[in-house]
Amino acid sequence: MDYIYILLRKYPNRIKYWLLIASLFAMIFAIKTYVNYLSIEEAITNAIIEKHIISNQLAFTQNFIIPYEKSEYASYFLQHENNMLLSNEFIIKFEEMQKKQEINTWNINSYTNFEWTQTLSNKKSWKKFILEKFNE
Repeated sequence: MDYIYILLRKYPNRIKYWLLIASLFAMIFAIKTYVNYLSIEEAITNAIIEKHIISNQLAFTQNFIIPYEKSEYASYFLQHENNMLLSNEFIIKFEEMQKKQEINTWNINSYTNFEWTQTLSNKKSWKKFILEKFNE
């Protein structure tokens, strides 16, 4: 006991640094342990979910698909699933009627009074446009 007391009095800073380093390693170890614990819990929940999914698929297969395939109407339903019709069946298609749009044709005779104002400068063309609007 005296030996430890002498070391604490002789090297206080070194002991503090070693304790700091030891606590850092202990924290890293604790964090790794916690992350490992969380990953194990997540793996367990994923396994439980997969187990439920597989058990539901097996129940569906055993309770529905197998009796469906063993029934008298299985061939009838399978033909309709594969788009195969029987001799007295027909396909009826319902389509919307589209309105025919009339195409407007341009009449050149209706544009006889059309004047080109592009040859004029911008000011002159604006003045001409405004004068025409006032005259109307």
